[in-house]
Amino acid sequence: MDRFCKFVLVFLFAFSAALAEEVPVDTTKADGDATGAVNEDETASSIGWRDVLAWPFVHVVQPVFGVLVYPVAQPIHYAFDNGVIEKSVDLITFGENRNILIYPVMNLKPGSSTMLGANYRHRSLLLSRDYLVLEPQFFANGDWYFSFRYTKQGILGLPLYGAFRYQQYWDSDAVFVVPGTKNAYVQPDSSINLSWRLSAPLTSSRHLNLTGSIGYRFNDASLPTKSADSILVSEEFPITARGLYQHEYQVPLELSLLFDNLDYPFAPTKGSRISLSGRYVMVGAYSGMDYDEYEFTGVHKNNIYDDDGANHNFFRTEFVYQQYIYLGKAGNFHMSPKEARENRRFYTDFNWDDALRIWHPDNVKTTLFERRVLAFQFRMINVWEVEKGEAPFNAFPYVNNRFPMRGYSNQFSNYHVMGFSMEYRWPVDRFVDGVLFDEYALHAPEIDDWSFERYYNSWGFGVRVRRPDMFWFRVQFGFHGLHGVNLVMTIAPEYR
Repeated sequence: MDRFCKFVLVFLFAFSAALAEEVPVDTTKADGDATGAVNEDETASSIGWRDVLAWPFVHVVQPVFGVLVYPVAQPIHYAFDNGVIEKSVDLITFGENRNILIYPVMNLKPGSSTMLGANYRHRSLLLSRDYLVLEPQFFANGDWYFSFRYTKQGILGLPLYGAFRYQQYWDSDAVFVVPGTKNAYVQPDSSINLSWRLSAPLTSSRHLNLTGSIGYRFNDASLPTKSADSILVSEEFPITARGLYQHEYQVPLELSLLFDNLDYPFAPTKGSRISLSGRYVMVGAYSGMDYDEYEFTGVHKNNIYDDDGANHNFFRTEFVYQQYIYLGKAGNFHMSPKEARENRRFYTDFNWDDALRIWHPDNVKTTLFERRVLAFQFRMINVWEVEKGEAPFNAFPYVNNRFPMRGYSNQFSNYHVMGFSMEYRWPVDRFVDGVLFDEYALHAPEIDDWSFERYYNSWGFGVRVRRPDMFWFRVQFGFHGLHGVNLVMTIAPEYR
């Protein structure tokens, strides 16, 4: 049954791509009013084989997709229909030029992750085209997080982009994952991270950019006081080599090359994004631990403390390829205000008994089926140690719902990870998209040791709320096979 579900998802992605057909678009219309309607003579033409093949997708599959995302999309529809979003934006916008945003952020999930915070955004604060972001967050268990970010475009009148960021953590429930496993251990984290970045375009179109960055990270990891049974004492992942429960500094130097010709930054419908980056991280000597406060039964202290001056430096490379394909006949994937209002009327009296009436095939064909996007991402991260077995615990990449691997609530780690993700997106409202996704991941201890014994798959559906130039949040349900469900609700987009 699990393999059948995977086959169906892959088939739907391939089938929708096969039905794509290029139709000239009237570019004289404004984007807001463009409906991309097909010429009446064309729609009256005889039914072809594509129409026959498309019939089950238009009349059965796409309505089912709509019904899946309805429980999540309906409250968002209500918010847009009653002006909740517009009124909220007015309440949190300040300044003569409305260039200041102050709004709350929260996580209401019960437990230690319950969080209340704020977000302060100020454009053109000191200079033209600069941007300041402050993000304080406070958690129910007394933890906190703070981020300061300042960016500037057009430095010295040149096409340069600069950024500085300061982050500080106080996370008593932080964990690390042993590479090659899903085994997570509690390790409180109160680290400080600073980074400086400078970017410059390499072409006049600014599609190709080169970025250099330098940072300073003070890792401050400590032994867990509330869960002493979580302390890891293992020869396979030794405290001495990995810097567990200690503090040290790291200086990362990174160079990255980015090609980006996407039509929209946060709701792209066509184009590519390719990123290749290399990072060298210099790691200072580990501090050791205070044994007067903690005891390790049966373990000799010297076996833990002395690392014999090992080299903990490491390299990290990352490759990301994203491709977006627009498969609609409409001139614009994004609905105009008029089209969004008309689409909401179909939902006004919606209930499960009215599903077939609301999702009338003609409506599906003219509004949703003519606007659809396939999104693909391939991502690969590799870690190379200067001295084998000596890289610190935070050197290794994680595969989790941000990788993305949305069907798992836990995460796994290794020296080498790669994943492939596919998404089918269609507009539900002016700022709301329905999403169906299917994704795969592999991890390996060596670059030539990939195995399907370390293979994972997840799939699911949900909605994403965005403007073409701003991502707000997403609510998605992920599954791994038929063995569980994971709710993903975050302000971070699916792909980097």
